Amino acid sequence: MRMVNRVSGIATVAIAMLAAAPVWGNVLVNPGFESPDASAGDQYALVGTSGWNGFNGAYITQTTKESGLQSFKAFGSPGGAFQDFAASAGQVWQGSVSSENFSADPLIGQQGTFINIEWHDSGGNVISFLSTPIANSTSPTDTWLPGTVSGTAPAGTTTARLVLLSGPYTGIGTGAGGAGFFDNASFSVVPEPAALSLLAVAGLLSLRRQR
Repeated sequence: MRMVNRVSGIATVAIAMLAAAPVWGNVLVNPGFESPDASAGDQYALVGTSGWNGFNGAYITQTTKESGLQSFKAFGSPGGAFQDFAASAGQVWQGSVSSENFSADPLIGQQGTFINIEWHDSGGNVISFLSTPIANSTSPTDTWLPGTVSGTAPAGTTTARLVLLSGPYTGIGTGAGGAGFFDNASFSVVPEPAALSLLAVAGLLSLRRQR
């Protein structure tokens, strides 16, 4: 009886710890940019309709897409969109997205596409950020390219922000123009090894109890 109670207690603790852990799946709202409906024309990226905070050139479009019916179009110096999530120091976050240099509105000169993670403090100030370039004016057109960014939240972090943007930051050629397109974005906390071990323990203990 003591062994049964001990197993039950360990399982309860493991499950409680897992329940308190951050969500590990994709936390983005509308990661495929399938809303709002842009069949009648491009729609600006607004939180209320798209889940994304657009800035400058930031539109949901059906001009091109990797999958589904729509994608996200960004242009300007810079233009793009972001989403914010509660975070804490020491968490590892990872973002990914596909980006295209579309032949009907190609990237020109120094214009390129980027996926960034920004770490913000409780006052909304940027502590630091990470940036990964994806497509640029020399990238093959009409080809979706993968981009990923990951990093550990520094001390003082209360918010992790995923940013998709197009801007004149590649250092390629002269001038800048055109738009970058994005589709199938993701953003998630990378589970710690200890949390994965707890998940395995909880699963094994659950099976033992069932037997």
